[in-house]
Amino acid sequence: MDGKKNANVIAFVYGGYLMRYVYLIIVVPFYGRVLGVAEYGRVLAAMSLMNVIWMLASYGFTFVGMREVSKAQGTAECNGIFSLHVSARLALGIVGACIGVIATFCSPTLSERPVIGFLATALGVVSALNLGWLYQGRHHFRTPIMIEVFGFALSLVLVLILVREPKDSVWVVASLLIAGVASLAISYGLAMYQLGRPRLSLSGIVPLVKSSTMLFCYSSGSVVLTASSTYLLTLLSTPDQVGYFGAAERFATIGLSLMGPAGQVFIPTISRQLAQGDKAGAHATTRRGAILMLGYGLAALCGALTLSPIVLPLILGQAFTPSGHVLQCFAWMFPFAAFNQFAAFYVFVPRKKDRVLAIVGAASGIVNLVAALCLAPRFGAEGMAFARVIGELSLSAMLLLIMIRLELVTLVPGADRAIAMARVAWGVRGNGVGKDE
Repeated sequence: MDGKKNANVIAFVYGGYLMRYVYLIIVVPFYGRVLGVAEYGRVLAAMSLMNVIWMLASYGFTFVGMREVSKAQGTAECNGIFSLHVSARLALGIVGACIGVIATFCSPTLSERPVIGFLATALGVVSALNLGWLYQGRHHFRTPIMIEVFGFALSLVLVLILVREPKDSVWVVASLLIAGVASLAISYGLAMYQLGRPRLSLSGIVPLVKSSTMLFCYSSGSVVLTASSTYLLTLLSTPDQVGYFGAAERFATIGLSLMGPAGQVFIPTISRQLAQGDKAGAHATTRRGAILMLGYGLAALCGALTLSPIVLPLILGQAFTPSGHVLQCFAWMFPFAAFNQFAAFYVFVPRKKDRVLAIVGAASGIVNLVAALCLAPRFGAEGMAFARVIGELSLSAMLLLIMIRLELVTLVPGADRAIAMARVAWGVRGNGVGKDE
């Protein structure tokens, strides 16, 4: 896939994702004004739990599956990968459901209305069964976007009809669950039409879990803890602080999610180029991804610092004014998160450096957790936001050091020139070619 085709596909994917942000522009102010700070905080805590169950049940399978499907030859091989991954996600979904029920009763905020926690747990399992990885790996980028747009439209209609007052907060999660099940039915129906029915079996799950463990360790360190921040804050601070943080994190998540669509194109493209032996093409594609990510990270930093105190109270109401200051704390996370997205998923995942990601992800997760436990009880929502910044910063530092050690830092635009200048200054010569194997 050449650069122009990449650009066209990315443009379509981002165009489709506009529906997600139109959806959020409508529902976030609606939730803030109809539900109020405390009840909206409860919904956000439930969604935080949902994200944790989603990531536990998908257990690093997404990027492993995307990488394998992108190299598959023929329908039969794709069906085999499809069958194995569905079987594994169903098995881990049972484990995730049990964890979700326990977590619901452990949280003071969710245990007051446990139905919300149960629905969020079910939504997490449904989300883990999503087949976006399959379509992206096969370079059918438009299909999951169109299915997602349908899901957003359905959930929006349900929310606007069913949610009228604070006690209706349970219908927020219920509406998302109904839309998720409907989207899942369409996704699986289309996949079975193309590839045949999945052959569910317990055999092969253990090897898949083992092969996905390194990427799961990375996600559990840097992503699961990130996704669980609102839930964790329910254990460490007051309901109002949970509401302020949850609202700000919602907007921060919107900013972070804008990095996702590009990855849906770049990851399978780079993986396929490397599998075909086109290392020069893979390097060029990786550098294009770096320019996109790093530029976006800096733009998001500037935008969040200047606009947060104005935009959040305007959208959510004056009761959420403290959320603007929390989002300003989050702003410093964007450049580091953009670099981490590039390094982890455009450099290490296509080049099968999963073990490296496991180590740094676990280490940064520990840093994040320690910072949260120290800062959140004392500073509330702002303390939890700064803990996220500290976690992303530590991850960036570790990924950069490993890229330098593996001679992959030349994939960062401008790094080869800086290295060449340094070598000239020190009288050292080198070829500046990174190691892919």
